Amino acid sequence: MKRILILDDNLTICLMLKSWLVKKEYQADTATSVQEAQQKVRNEAYDLILSDIRMPDVDGFSFLSWIKKFDSAILVIMMTGYADIESAVESMKLGAADYIAKPIEAELLYKKIADAFKVQENQRFTEQFRDPLIWPPGECYDAISAKVNEVIHDESHLLVIGDNGTGKTSVARYIYSRGRIDSGPFVTIDLNPQSLTRNCEKGDHETHFMQSLERAKGGLLLIQNLQKTGITIQTMLLRTLSAQKKDEDFVQIIMTTEEKKEQLELILLPKLADLILRSYIELPTLRGNREAILFFADHFLEVVNRELDKKMVTIEREVLEALFNYPWEENIKEMKYLIFKACLLAEGDRISAKVLPALFNTPVGERSESPQLQREGLEGLKKENYEKEKIIEALRIARGNKTVAASILNIDRKTLYNKIKLYSIEVN
Repeated sequence: MKRILILDDNLTICLMLKSWLVKKEYQADTATSVQEAQQKVRNEAYDLILSDIRMPDVDGFSFLSWIKKFDSAILVIMMTGYADIESAVESMKLGAADYIAKPIEAELLYKKIADAFKVQENQRFTEQFRDPLIWPPGECYDAISAKVNEVIHDESHLLVIGDNGTGKTSVARYIYSRGRIDSGPFVTIDLNPQSLTRNCEKGDHETHFMQSLERAKGGLLLIQNLQKTGITIQTMLLRTLSAQKKDEDFVQIIMTTEEKKEQLELILLPKLADLILRSYIELPTLRGNREAILFFADHFLEVVNRELDKKMVTIEREVLEALFNYPWEENIKEMKYLIFKACLLAEGDRISAKVLPALFNTPVGERSESPQLQREGLEGLKKENYEKEKIIEALRIARGNKTVAASILNIDRKTLYNKIKLYSIEVN
């Protein structure tokens, strides 16, 4: 359910608009001052804000500017009187999705909100498949690339094996983006029992699986955590893989798992294991792979420069050595996070050894004495403390912008908001 905040100093207008939106099954909140609105935005993951352009405390332009810095994914529709139409149009240049003139007509409001969400949805769909798949040089990655291109050409199924953060989902998205021009939807199902329970009505996992397969007709179905599935879904998957014909309803299936090939042969039904292990790739970990670490460090340095408007030029040798010795338990995902953090800590246009103590959260001197101390420090932290710390750092790196912070952490906005509330993190 989409969540909308209504900002207007006239409480009557707020309540009227709220009643309209609730009828359309939106979740709506109200605020009669910019200060109240800002506090609510800090605490809740709003999808859209209806904001009056003229407020007694702070004008709508200032509030719009604050929103775009705080969470650039929140859509804003400005409400204005006919005399301020030119100002409303100007607000769109500053990032507003649209404007609507008072007195507001319900049907026009519904249309403008629906149109704004549709445009945003199309943009997000395009952006998630826009970036190319980035591979370091080397025989291992060349072989992976060749297999992926073969799967794209043949529209065949694929099993992707890899540790947490190695890029399994990125491979699936790349295959989808390079597939048929008239490709259908990209559908994801996580076979982890906890995820299935959250997404299923009455715990009917098998029905949820079949519904996901049905929704993916003509497109691609990404099946995550293959190793977590039970016998019933394994049987259904085996039947699907064996019986599919390449027609307009054909579903290309990409399966991912963190289990090694040998373990899968013990976990899965023999016929299913035999079938899917005919076509698989195994993504390498970063741990100990100096060439790959250097490649991804340079790549994310470019990403930082682009996304945060930085001008970072180089990473000094001592920092690279620290990265080479790092355990990389979350692989590429963790690399992105640490490079963003390093750029925040760095002075000037280079990442120097000065950032190391803060980068790895160790007291000064420990990192140079023993790289193993850093690993032990991380392993000694409780999961929730480590996660809270990463969120706080990501918010600092993103200068408080929750959309950018969520991107750094590789989670969606609403998950980030929930984590912020869970850990009582204060956001300015």
